[in-house]
Amino acid sequence: MTEAPSLPEKVLAIDEALDAVPHAFGGALALAYYAEPRATVDIDVNVFVPADDAEVALEPLRTLGIDSDDATAATARAEGQVRLWWGSTPVDLFFSYDRFHDAAARAIRRVPFADSAIPILAVGHLIVCKVVFDRPQDWVDIAAMLESDAPIDAAEVGRWVGRICGDEDPRYERILTLMASPPD
Repeated sequence: MTEAPSLPEKVLAIDEALDAVPHAFGGALALAYYAEPRATVDIDVNVFVPADDAEVALEPLRTLGIDSDDATAATARAEGQVRLWWGSTPVDLFFSYDRFHDAAARAIRRVPFADSAIPILAVGHLIVCKVVFDRPQDWVDIAAMLESDAPIDAAEVGRWVGRICGDEDPRYERILTLMASPPD
């Protein structure tokens, strides 16, 4: 019986499988490069192709044993995102549907990871994603990034959040207030 790959091994395998597909890791993996790392069990991947072309990303991931089918592709097309499973590890794919994703693709950073390098979202784009998802843990992560010395373009973050959520959305006001407040 072979041992299941570790989370870092899975990250590197996904990066290699998606070599021909523009992508960047987000979530807690990217957060670790901008603030105090936190534990994670999932792998978030921004795939910079339209959801209508989900198969471009799903097919190479199948070679790793990450199951997907026609229903998976239909979910990706309908929702712009899909959760896959690699054993007990959730792999969340987020597809492009807005100019925000084009900007995020242009701004990715390559960072050292294990014995290699992986692409991650730039700090401002990671903040925008977390504002949009609006979970309690996202706001903790945002506060940690704002307290770090990571270079954050507050005006750009505000523009994207306003575009995606609307400038009357409570998330927009909350992020503007947080970015305007000096860290404690």
